[in-house]
Amino acid sequence: MKQMIKHCFLLLLSICMISTNVRSNSLLDSAQNAYDRQDFTKAAQFYNTLCEMDPQNVELHYNLGNAHFKNKALAKSILHYEKALKLYPQHQDAAHNLKIANQKTVDKIESIPNLFIYRWWRSIYNLYPADTWASISIALMALSLIGISIFLFMSEVKLKKIGFYGALFNLVFALICVLLAVNQKSYVNSASFGIIMEASVNVISSPSSGSSQLFVLHEGTKVKIKSEDKLWIRIALPNGNEGWIEGKNIASI
Repeated sequence: MKQMIKHCFLLLLSICMISTNVRSNSLLDSAQNAYDRQDFTKAAQFYNTLCEMDPQNVELHYNLGNAHFKNKALAKSILHYEKALKLYPQHQDAAHNLKIANQKTVDKIESIPNLFIYRWWRSIYNLYPADTWASISIALMALSLIGISIFLFMSEVKLKKIGFYGALFNLVFALICVLLAVNQKSYVNSASFGIIMEASVNVISSPSSGSSQLFVLHEGTKVKIKSEDKLWIRIALPNGNEGWIEGKNIASI
């Protein structure tokens, strides 16, 4: 009886996976067809559904960004180009299109440069996705084990030295790759940045509607999310200015 239930469960699971795959492929075809017909509103709807089904898919966010850009939805296009680059920082097409989209935004904000060491470390861990860093780490660990084996089982002193130092070298870099993978994964999973989604948004001094206005931001501007207070979000700009906006006016990257 238990065996039968197990087989039925596996069969249902397989059917569900096949059904999801078929639906996903059908939606992808529909999205591409709509885009080719220059029906960018429909294409964006299809790609948006696909992104909800597979939020970690870089190409879906990139294609959704393209559909929104063609449909003159500037903030939404920037949001999804940013999401694509967050998942895969080396996506050159997304970076190129994001640069073009950012040229159309109203707010031109000069940023305060970060420390060189911070910029350098971020550029290193964003070279590859976390899974790639993890795979490199596993490969280096395997090489380290081979080096240890050479050190333990070879009698020749020269080979023992090669095995020892090779194992040590690979182990150190394997641990560095683990650290890079953790940092990259944390960067992808964090919601520390957002895009202003409304045409114009008043930034105020405290999280209440009666607070004084500090400045105005416009759609497509990228801001750092500092904290949340119920319906309000505290944001910071690259130039150091800070304030509060309503949460409905921003979308997390």
